[in-house]
Amino acid sequence: MFSLFLDTTQVDFNQKLKKFINQRNSIHHDVSSEVESIISEIKEKGDKAIIRFNNKFDLRKVKGTSELIYSEKELKRSVNFVDKKLLEAMNFAFKRIKDFHSNNLKKKDSKESSSIITSTTKPLTEITIYVPGGKAIYPSSVLMAAGPAVAAGVKNIYLTSPGSTEEINNIILAAANIAGIKKVYSLGGVQAIAAFCFGTESFPKVQKIVGPGNIYVNEAKRQLYGQVGIDMLAGPSEIVILADRTSNPDTVASDLIAQAEHDESSSAILISLDDLLIEKVKKILQEEIPKLSKEKIIKKSLMKKGAIIKIKSLEESLRIINLIAPEHLHLVNKDPDDILKFSPFAGMILVGEDTPNALSDYVLGPSHILPTGGTSRFSSPLSTDDFLVKSSLVILNKEKNPGKYQELIEHASVLARAEGLTAHDLSLKKRKE
Repeated sequence: MFSLFLDTTQVDFNQKLKKFINQRNSIHHDVSSEVESIISEIKEKGDKAIIRFNNKFDLRKVKGTSELIYSEKELKRSVNFVDKKLLEAMNFAFKRIKDFHSNNLKKKDSKESSSIITSTTKPLTEITIYVPGGKAIYPSSVLMAAGPAVAAGVKNIYLTSPGSTEEINNIILAAANIAGIKKVYSLGGVQAIAAFCFGTESFPKVQKIVGPGNIYVNEAKRQLYGQVGIDMLAGPSEIVILADRTSNPDTVASDLIAQAEHDESSSAILISLDDLLIEKVKKILQEEIPKLSKEKIIKKSLMKKGAIIKIKSLEESLRIINLIAPEHLHLVNKDPDDILKFSPFAGMILVGEDTPNALSDYVLGPSHILPTGGTSRFSSPLSTDDFLVKSSLVILNKEKNPGKYQELIEHASVLARAEGLTAHDLSLKKRKE
């Protein structure tokens, strides 16, 4: 069932683990030239190229860009075609997401009279949320991306998503309406990223593009970063579950299955101290997976990117967790604090049987747009920080504190002369008493 079974007692354990991690996080370099060509044509030809690529890749027959744009009126009307319980759930989730990010938004501006060197913070003015389409519908991604943007104070939020059957699903439109998004575009792939990066006759140029996508979308974001801001290069979803003999094999198995359900390239990894727990989980998987609607996807995911790692100690688990640096880390072992105290690398850390990843995907509050592929070692979850820009603010008045001011001048002059920047030194000396 799993692509790999490892035991830390194996002589070649480290080698096999490294190979597994490298394969799991492999980069598709073969798409780079194709993405570069699409970007170049859109930059040169604008809407004309966008329509061509949209029709080519999404098998559509769009004649003009007006067919790709949904108005605020259409967004509001979409709620009439969505189940009331689903609308209630989306409203519930969005409130929790927005409240979480609003409560965690720390004011960085300092107005204290004693502070003369500080910073100011302001929100971005225009951003685009990219929501995948095609294989599945992800209204939760709309809410998870819009929540922190709204909390940060972004005024103009656009949404773009590929239309699978000539139009975007009403559930996505309703989610956009709940999030307060005023305009939605039925456009996906590289052409969507390029359109909002450069701006065209019909598409606004934005400051930042956020949201997950396939390898082509990721490559487009990578190539255009610097011309437009991006959140991260989010790959297939991942989870590492740390369990022992005290863990519930039923919930461990169900959480592994839930992760594998996302995509054939999703990665579900079980790390355990206990052989009996491992055997119970494997048996439950064999019994439960055939009953599920996405049986084929789950099986392929586990066979391609799944793994079971048998360990001897918690110290070993910490080293392995930090090597993998997963998107999600679920600690269901007896003493999770023994791991938590070392602050392991993970996009989201879930603790205890009562905290399934499935809850975090929808209603807990923190965004489920998280660093993947080991990037949690240096990246953070999507938050209000992604939608704010800072400026350093310096206001000096030597009359208020002449001694301190002269100290600044003297030390800066020494550094300027050491670097051979005589004009800098002269500028500083002009301000000496």
